[in-house]
Amino acid sequence: MCANTARNAPLNNGLKVLAVLGFPNSDGTTAKLLDSFLASLPVNAEVERYDCYKNSPAPCNDCRYCHYADGCAYPDLDNFYQNLENSDVLVFATPVYNLSFPAPLKALIDRMQRYWAARFIRGVRKPIKLKKQAFLITSCGSDSQKEGEMLEKQLKPVLTILNATLTESIHCAGADYNRPIEDCIKAAAKAAERLSQQ
Repeated sequence: MCANTARNAPLNNGLKVLAVLGFPNSDGTTAKLLDSFLASLPVNAEVERYDCYKNSPAPCNDCRYCHYADGCAYPDLDNFYQNLENSDVLVFATPVYNLSFPAPLKALIDRMQRYWAARFIRGVRKPIKLKKQAFLITSCGSDSQKEGEMLEKQLKPVLTILNATLTESIHCAGADYNRPIEDCIKAAAKAAERLSQQ
């Protein structure tokens, strides 16, 4: 490969992206925002999707298994945990339901308890070794950004135990008022494009 060809070759950063789908409507606003984000990732990014509605996780029942062992007593999230630990980028895409996450996504987030227990009960420093960037994409019926910001507050403590930092949030408000979403779609694309510039 000559020098000019090498300079013009696509960025080869091999990002592993885990997209967590917290929405039930594959044609809805949240899906469109996520599609825009994923389509704008670096060309060779590897994307794994976890659909919380199609693979509805069992809720955490505080069985305390993770207080004494590495992992979870229930095997339904074994593949998810592996993808989570190996990812460079986490993307949470969700509508806002009653100032919170939809039930299947909330159940998934609660199942991060195994990493909390590893850190604070069993004393494992950095239960997840690989540092991650995280993105939050929300949509809501209300005409206010505050609903999406509420989800940020709920997600940030969980990200800490996942060795992840919230890099950017895209909140798209006003779905109940048929507000245009073009600016939100562009914002989602630009957030992903910035990953190519790092």
